[in-house]
Amino acid sequence: MKIVFTFPGQGAQIPGMLHDMPEYVNRVKDSIGITLRDDEEAFKSTFWVQLALFVKGVSAARDLMERGIYPQFVAGHSIGAFAAAVIAGVLSFDDAVKLVYHRAKRTEEAYPEGYGMGVISGLTEREVKRSVELSHSEVSPVYLSNINAEQQIAVSGSLAGIHTAFKHAQQLGARKTTMLKVAIPSHCPLMAEVSQELLDLAATFTVNNPKIPYLANRTGRILRQKDNIAEDLALNVAYPVRWHDMAEICVESGVDTFIEMPPGNVLTNLVKQAHRATRQIAVSEVGLEATDYLIKKWKEQAE
Repeated sequence: MKIVFTFPGQGAQIPGMLHDMPEYVNRVKDSIGITLRDDEEAFKSTFWVQLALFVKGVSAARDLMERGIYPQFVAGHSIGAFAAAVIAGVLSFDDAVKLVYHRAKRTEEAYPEGYGMGVISGLTEREVKRSVELSHSEVSPVYLSNINAEQQIAVSGSLAGIHTAFKHAQQLGARKTTMLKVAIPSHCPLMAEVSQELLDLAATFTVNNPKIPYLANRTGRILRQKDNIAEDLALNVAYPVRWHDMAEICVESGVDTFIEMPPGNVLTNLVKQAHRATRQIAVSEVGLEATDYLIKKWKEQAE
């Protein structure tokens, strides 16, 4: 039995998601001097969302590991990659939260309004690229972004550019177009300056080779060298997340069980669609106790 812990990105947030982890809230305050917020008003800001998702992912994964459930791989989507890196032993929690703080602050400052992300369903990557090429302009930029599934692909940029890309996508036969609950143009060249800042900041921290193999956002490949992982963490905000490739590589490497850290079940549903022969658990749906029970039961059956 091979397990991968997966960590979701923005859009999965749920108000009140930090209420059961005061020790982590206090630790963040000690580390960067702010008290985390997880109320509905705060979650209108990508700043609070990114910090909350990072902390929630680390906490849940550590709870499972304390119960004796250890992953053979870790895979985080966007901000989830930072929690994955902590669980893999690449970064300390305190150093990672400083990186996340900088990422959250600067991405929001860079594009405070008029930008975001959307998803096009029912077209291939090549077809979405075509929609973007027909829509992009200097005034209203839009870029192909995250490849979540073969035919579920995100676009990032100006709101005007995204809506134009949606129109072209619909003309090409898109099944559905949806705006995401993300108020910044992540995972595209508009964030190149922020990614360079993160690269410089990461160089000031102690980075370790992973104890658990890490799936790269930018390439979808398995990384086992600390410098490559630090680079992936820094640059992922300016490049598409190749989630579909990440899941494919996990399965090719023998993973048969995907456990998604809370909140939400977005990554679980993507895996279900693409890899029906695997097992999936969304911890936020079943809870830690049931997750523990299921994993032990499946291990017994495998033996």
